[in-house]
Amino acid sequence: MWNPTERGSSVLVMSFDTPRSDAADAEIPVRNGERRRFLSVLDEAVRAHGGMSCGVVRRAGTPVLHVINSERACRRTEVGAEFAGSGWWFTWAETGGTIGPVEGPAGVAEAVGRYLGVHVRGMR
Repeated sequence: MWNPTERGSSVLVMSFDTPRSDAADAEIPVRNGERRRFLSVLDEAVRAHGGMSCGVVRRAGTPVLHVINSERACRRTEVGAEFAGSGWWFTWAETGGTIGPVEGPAGVAEAVGRYLGVHVRGMR
């Protein structure tokens, strides 16, 4: 499995990747582009899950993954990646609530799919 924290990633690093809260994250050594790399991995997992369309966009200067239900576009959400405690977590961008660790993008994609009411053929 691809590790988004490895060097030599093929994901494009954008210069607008900065900690979401300068005051809260000032002491955390955040490598430029780390948040975007995690979201790009989640983007792949969401697409592999099926039933959803997504893409990384900027909100208030911070990248988030915008996800919609492919069959019901009015059902949508945005997912962020935040450093909390001792690691990175995927979060609901609107509330900051934790979805799951960045090490488990498939499980997070499943949770987002449930939240959006996605029905994938062959899945219960």
